[in-house]
Amino acid sequence: MSVRHANLCVRAAVAPARPFVAAVALLGLHVAVAQNIVENPHLDTSLPPWTTFLSAAPDPAGAGSLTWVATPDANDSAASGSASVVIDTSTPAPNAKSGMHQCVTFASTSINFVNYGASVRVPVATAADGAVNATIELRLFSDAACSAFIAGGSQGRTILAGVPSDSIWYTVGDSNFSVAPAQVAQSAEIRAYLRQTATTPTAQSYGVYFDEFHLVLNSTTPVRLQAFGVD
Repeated sequence: MSVRHANLCVRAAVAPARPFVAAVALLGLHVAVAQNIVENPHLDTSLPPWTTFLSAAPDPAGAGSLTWVATPDANDSAASGSASVVIDTSTPAPNAKSGMHQCVTFASTSINFVNYGASVRVPVATAADGAVNATIELRLFSDAACSAFIAGGSQGRTILAGVPSDSIWYTVGDSNFSVAPAQVAQSAEIRAYLRQTATTPTAQSYGVYFDEFHLVLNSTTPVRLQAFGVD
């Protein structure tokens, strides 16, 4: 089965609406979520079990880096950090990817829908020119080793002119990814990466931070609001 894709553009808010400000005031309050099965979802002190993900054939080969950084953190916690993902776009290769992934195993479960996502923050140094897309991808498998693919989906944000600043964490994901008909799965792969969209080479590398991952089976419970972070 094919992986479904959706893209959302990151743009600056024209004017801060009062309801949005009220929502931001609630930031830092984690909404109770049952059974987030991602390991090391907050990137507290290191990357494992997250490892580097680079695209390969039949997609264009990806190039880039993955490192753990102590700051920024989506909750502004001095005891936690995030993952820094960089993609090298000096070669014109649309759909080349650079990022991180992990395989999560669980008891055999009939999957109807999945709530998955993460937070992403764009440094000021990353050009907002539409050359890359920050994506979170889910892949479900019928075995316990993330090899017998069943279904998958992804959500992404193309980084365009108008990205406000590097003080905002955006939520990327799908709170109700449907698996129809229901499929029995035993593992899931979560990928977070930068995907090259430019058809011509660029003069720089692009980077973002990923943090606060969640993967909840058969639940649409909201996980977190869009967040402002201050370093």
